[in-house]
Amino acid sequence: KYGLKDGPVAGIIARLSEVKGHKYLLMAMKKVITDIPDAQLLIVGEGSIKKDLQGLAQELGIIQNVYFIPAVSDTVEPLSVMDVFVMPSLQEGLGLSIMEAMLAGVPVAATAAGGITTLVKDNQTGILVKPADAHNLALAIIELLKNKEKACRLSSSARDLIVREFSLEKMAEET
Repeated sequence: KYGLKDGPVAGIIARLSEVKGHKYLLMAMKKVITDIPDAQLLIVGEGSIKKDLQGLAQELGIIQNVYFIPAVSDTVEPLSVMDVFVMPSLQEGLGLSIMEAMLAGVPVAATAAGGITTLVKDNQTGILVKPADAHNLALAIIELLKNKEKACRLSSSARDLIVREFSLEKMAEET
């Protein structure tokens, strides 16, 4: 449906705006693809910087490994094809799409920005890097794609966190 080929898939579900850090993800993917040539990036979302991002992917020489699809109301399907979920935000509230990825059992690499650190505990429920750090973001993605055991352990802990702390009952009770 998305035109993906064989090979691991990193993905993001977010509106296409500067604050979400997509350009750092594209720069990181250049390194990821150098290390894992069949790696692909699925970018789900719409926004004002789409053409800029497509241009950057072209400039970086990775456009053939990058797939842009429009925003979706149900994230289950795009999450089901991702091997790693990436959120490279420069600023973020809590991060609903991170919560959805965690609940779906997709390992997460993200930046330590805003409320993301409430969800992603480095090397416990995902891998955290500094915002705007494409090099270390690439290393985190590569680690999660290559180290299946670690990816599975982190995603399992992340899913447990979401079920335990963010269930409908718990949220209603806390509110």
